[in-house]
Amino acid sequence: MISAPEITIYVRHSTDCPHKCEGEDYPSCRCRKHLRWTMNGKRFRRKAGTRSWKAAQDTARQLVAELVKSDEPEKLVARKNSTTVAEAVDTFMGAKRNDGLEPPTLQKLQKTCDRIKAFCDESDLITLDSVTLIHLTTWPWGRYFNTTHSLRTNQERVKSFFRYFHNAGVISRNPAAAWKQVKGKVSQVSGFTAKEYEGIITAAKEDPKLRALIQAMRFAGLAIIDAACLERSQIVQRGDEYRIRLASRQKTSKKAHRQMIDNAVPPAVGRELLAVLNGNPRYVFWGRSSAAAATDTEKREAVKHWQKRVRAVLDTAGLPDSTSHKFRHTLAIEMIRHGATFEDVAAALGNTVAVVAKFYSHEWGKVRQGRTDAAIKAAW
Repeated sequence: MISAPEITIYVRHSTDCPHKCEGEDYPSCRCRKHLRWTMNGKRFRRKAGTRSWKAAQDTARQLVAELVKSDEPEKLVARKNSTTVAEAVDTFMGAKRNDGLEPPTLQKLQKTCDRIKAFCDESDLITLDSVTLIHLTTWPWGRYFNTTHSLRTNQERVKSFFRYFHNAGVISRNPAAAWKQVKGKVSQVSGFTAKEYEGIITAAKEDPKLRALIQAMRFAGLAIIDAACLERSQIVQRGDEYRIRLASRQKTSKKAHRQMIDNAVPPAVGRELLAVLNGNPRYVFWGRSSAAAATDTEKREAVKHWQKRVRAVLDTAGLPDSTSHKFRHTLAIEMIRHGATFEDVAAALGNTVAVVAKFYSHEWGKVRQGRTDAAIKAAW
């Protein structure tokens, strides 16, 4: 055991800090705090892993206690100088923002990082290299998720977090590398039955605009972001034929490959869409005062607004577990039942064939079995 060292807290001010002239012992700015001390004639420094002076004091007291108890204090210091989980979260999110990811994707990654940080705090894990496979596989992820699909999606994000730092050489081993895929039954995608859809339309009959938006999702296969941002110019009428034509889906518009949609809709639906009045000459479902193109932030706000209204209608119709995306699934499944190939469905939804095969192969299996049975019976 060694005698307790005196640990000093100091600040490394950022270049734009308004308090950098106050010196390195200024406690009230939000710059990163550091620790230094002398032990056995050697000088040591390490990051406090916080921007709070009080939190840095707590870290210093904890470090003193650990150094006094340790038989190998210098090895302990080496471990303590490792990247903290808090620093890793900031670094990872900064890298992802530089990758140009969309705000919704960044929000999902931030939630994953926050969960990793929360579990590390609960397990008294300060540095990134102290996390092991045992931690990852025993943390109660089910606290946040209740389906196998969501657990697997979260697992892939956690893996990408640790893989990033392993590839960057920050940690010598990747604790998530041997993490096997979460097991469990994945619910098959399903659409609304005719009776369920009729109940939804009935529940929305007092709101023509909401009714029109629901039918756009059901009969054109639009995701709610595309339906909420639908422009009048994207509804094409030729005689009694109506089509919804998008140059690219909102969700995929920034990808190199533009996924177009050009779908016919029932004439009654087309007329209902064009009859929607909202005071805006450009957008079908928005009452914006300006006819200029909406920003990404405005589009996200519009989607949130319509998601709440669709949620209320689904609850009224007695379908609390359903979502707006199920209208899109309904079109895909009905197309397959009526003989469409995966390529046909992919074109209608603006998806890839691989995505369609992943979500709707079970329905294709039923159709194929029906054809097989019919061929067998014809051969009797």
